[in-house]
Amino acid sequence: MCHHRHRPYERLAAAPPSGAVRERDPDLLATAAPASAAVRVGDADRERVVELLRTHAAAGRLDTPELEERLERAYAARYGSDLQAVLAELPPEPAPRAPRSRPHATTLPLLPIAIAALVALAALTSAWWLLWLIWPIVIALGPRRRYRRAGF
Repeated sequence: MCHHRHRPYERLAAAPPSGAVRERDPDLLATAAPASAAVRVGDADRERVVELLRTHAAAGRLDTPELEERLERAYAARYGSDLQAVLAELPPEPAPRAPRSRPHATTLPLLPIAIAALVALAALTSAWWLLWLIWPIVIALGPRRRYRRAGF
């Protein structure tokens, strides 16, 4: 089957021209929407628009009768142009914000420096009992787990 290859330009040639679709569907002729808005929408698209409408209503941009009318039109929408008409005169949905990243500062590893200093001090003074202070130093300067609260 080496002779049977898929070529993208063959698929484009087999697709019906956009004018043929417009001739069969009277709704598209009535709205005279561009070809990109003549795409059928699914339930997920309708639900996204409904959530946007509810957000705009909560912000005070829509009153209750207008919200109900736009919700009915959104649930009855068949094409992208219908959903665009429902969201007409409303600000676009905000783009999702990227989480803020903190700049990573390079710090000196304090734990090995503190332990080395303690061992040197114990060796110079012959006070080997000072090595018991390694435990509090490890607890104070050791690796920390950074817990984050949800939503911050």
